[in-house]
Amino acid sequence: MNRRQALKNIGLSAGYIAATPTILSILQSCTAEIKLNWIPELLSEDEAKVLDQLVDLIIPETDIPGAKSLNLTMFVEKYMNEVAKEEEAQMFKKTAGIVLSEMDVSEEKPVKKIKVEEYDALLAKYLKSSKEQQEAYEEEMKQMQSPEDFENISKDAKIFLYLTAVRDLSIWGFKTSEEIGENVLAYLPVPGEQIGCDSLEKLTGGKAWSL
Repeated sequence: MNRRQALKNIGLSAGYIAATPTILSILQSCTAEIKLNWIPELLSEDEAKVLDQLVDLIIPETDIPGAKSLNLTMFVEKYMNEVAKEEEAQMFKKTAGIVLSEMDVSEEKPVKKIKVEEYDALLAKYLKSSKEQQEAYEEEMKQMQSPEDFENISKDAKIFLYLTAVRDLSIWGFKTSEEIGENVLAYLPVPGEQIGCDSLEKLTGGKAWSL
């Protein structure tokens, strides 16, 4: 099973996020924008460009729309700036800067010179790390009692938290977008009969429900 087919089959990855009117309005506003022809409100331009490349690798363009077409980078940035709690937004911003440092971005190496392989390696290092390592990162984050404690968290745990948030929000934005919800996932705006026990393969052709 390829990555795109997996996205079509999974349930709501970021299950802790509710589909409120505020979230849906952000998604609708994003669909009117084109790629990075927008001004980041929380992140710097370089941070937004790096985020854009990471999101594009998580949900690439294939036979169905991906991050670029759905403007998922803008959705992630707008969500963190407009919906997330202030302390969460600031931690996201700080960690975006740490990611720039991790990618060795500088005057000698601007964002445009970062190779796709470097982005892919960053994602693999953290999101494909062992279960034990990921649990260790999560345990470290649980030790935070206040936003001030964020400074005492290791760099690796911060980057893992950032990439996990980016991945979850990207997948959630993908599945919640009108294009994917109506034309890719199983879509039934007016509920029909209840079938309590049958396979997803038989009911939807293996697709996850969009609603």
